[in-house]
Amino acid sequence: MNELWIVLSSYPTGIYSIFLGIMMVLWIFTILGAVDIDVLSVDIDLEVDTDIPGFAGLLHTLGLSGVPFTIVLTLLIFIAWVFTYVASNYIAPFIPTSFLQFIFSTAVLIGSFFVAIPITAKLIQPLKKLSAENRAKTNIDFLGYECRVTSQSVDEEFGQGVIANSGDDIIVRIRAKVTNEFKKGDIVRPISYEEKDNSYQVISNKEFENNL
Repeated sequence: MNELWIVLSSYPTGIYSIFLGIMMVLWIFTILGAVDIDVLSVDIDLEVDTDIPGFAGLLHTLGLSGVPFTIVLTLLIFIAWVFTYVASNYIAPFIPTSFLQFIFSTAVLIGSFFVAIPITAKLIQPLKKLSAENRAKTNIDFLGYECRVTSQSVDEEFGQGVIANSGDDIIVRIRAKVTNEFKKGDIVRPISYEEKDNSYQVISNKEFENNL
């Protein structure tokens, strides 16, 4: 166990261990409803035929678009972490000098990330299909659906909820006036959709039913 920890915390594996730890914390906060799952998202249309500029275009070219960037980044870091661990544990000890080991470790640090790119692109292919199926129903179609609050509170700037769609839960951003008392577990209803921040304005289930 002690030798395992040394490998996981030493260069270069330790670099990816830190990033992997950060992503794990992010996912824990997401599950608890403290942050939006798409806080690092990059929205790219799956059917884009024209050139996409900037970082989004790079992701599209590498085949890393079509799913939330948080998932892509987690897979990239995890796969690179596995490669650096294997190289550090099974290959590096046979390299004769510290200087050559450092050169080797640096090459592994960089190379493992590039190796992880095509593997990640392959792994997210099934997720792209699921994402495309979910997009078949437009955002406006979910207006009036029951939405369960998953964040600790909801205000004009932050909130997260889950909408049940044919048995599948869809995580969405929700917003409400600050006078609300919404808390985790409450049922609310989306009444409008804001494209600028990909969020739904919600009201209480009781208020929605009274307005029917």
